[in-house]
Amino acid sequence: MSKAEILSQIKNAEEDAEAILKKATEEAQNVVSKARSDASGIISDARTSGQQDARKIVDDAKAIANRKAAKVSAEGDEQVTAISSEGESRRAAAVAVVIASFMSD
Repeated sequence: MSKAEILSQIKNAEEDAEAILKKATEEAQNVVSKARSDASGIISDARTSGQQDARKIVDDAKAIANRKAAKVSAEGDEQVTAISSEGESRRAAAVAVVIASFMSD
């Protein structure tokens, strides 16, 4: 092999190596870009899922609180009705006591 042929082969090998390096660099950049895109999608999905889960927890808590409030309100209404009924039944006796008190003075 002549010196010119050896230099030509070296030049071709360098050009091939440069092309391989360029291709590898482009592929690496594509992998990084795809990974960033995938990560962004995963984060977005996680955020959406988290918000939905949080909304469900809040809605469930509101429903429980509303049921408890309705129960307490119903119990309060029953107590008010009972007090009112008891007061009406004792009203005549109370009036009689007050009138008797005024009459005795």
